[in-house]
Amino acid sequence: MSTTGYDATGVTLKATAYGVVAFLVLANLVPFLFILSVSFMPPSEFFTDPHLVPYEPTLEAWTSGFEELRGNLVNSFLIGAGTALLALVITIPGAYAFARKEFYGKTAGFYAIISAMMFPYILLVIPIMDLWTALGVYNTIFGMILAYQVFVTPFSIWILRDFFENLPTDIEEAAQVYGCTQFTAFVRVILPLAAPGIVAVGFLAFLTGWNDFLFANLLTTGTGPVPAVPVLYGTIGGGSGERVYWGKLMAETLIIGTPPTIIYLVARNYLESAFSV
Repeated sequence: MSTTGYDATGVTLKATAYGVVAFLVLANLVPFLFILSVSFMPPSEFFTDPHLVPYEPTLEAWTSGFEELRGNLVNSFLIGAGTALLALVITIPGAYAFARKEFYGKTAGFYAIISAMMFPYILLVIPIMDLWTALGVYNTIFGMILAYQVFVTPFSIWILRDFFENLPTDIEEAAQVYGCTQFTAFVRVILPLAAPGIVAVGFLAFLTGWNDFLFANLLTTGTGPVPAVPVLYGTIGGGSGERVYWGKLMAETLIIGTPPTIIYLVARNYLESAFSV
């Protein structure tokens, strides 16, 4: 009797688990399918009779959306890639020093950098605009890349410091015994072992530069290197209350979301290794 009760309980738990998983899958899949459907739906069809499967599918929203975003996507890629590259150049040596070197103020300096993540970045917009204008980098791609380091650098150092700290010290010492200098041991031994963390930091930094709206909207003008996300806001109507072309909005959303998705799929193994530690 207890066995039967145990089996019934197990079946109930398994059915509940499957039900929860099915609900979560549907909760994510149905909105995506609706977005995809609307992007192929003519405006007249959407406003008169909303439904899931388009009666007369069209690529109008995709072609007009891509045409509008083409230059802005290039700006977004340059800003995202530049943000990731500069973040890695700054944080790899910084995180290594905090993890494996001893120096005065090490702990206080590390927590001072990490505490910057708690600062409300919206308060920095006006000072950065004034400073960037004075330096001549306002409304430039380099100015955008530099501005994003304010909040990319702290979490990058935080992530990479843990990776470097968890690597055994004897492998680095062994490399030096076999003829490597400290720098070559770092390049040939430590960096390859920390590759998952480096890829994760690069990916997150790229996402910051690609997805951000606040700095992208306020540190550029219509004549400058405007990224794609502010253009998407303009498609919504820019808060003007105008009628929204929903098909174009959905198509532009999918277009903007595709490059980060591709990068994630390419780097998935590294990212899974990084966040499973």
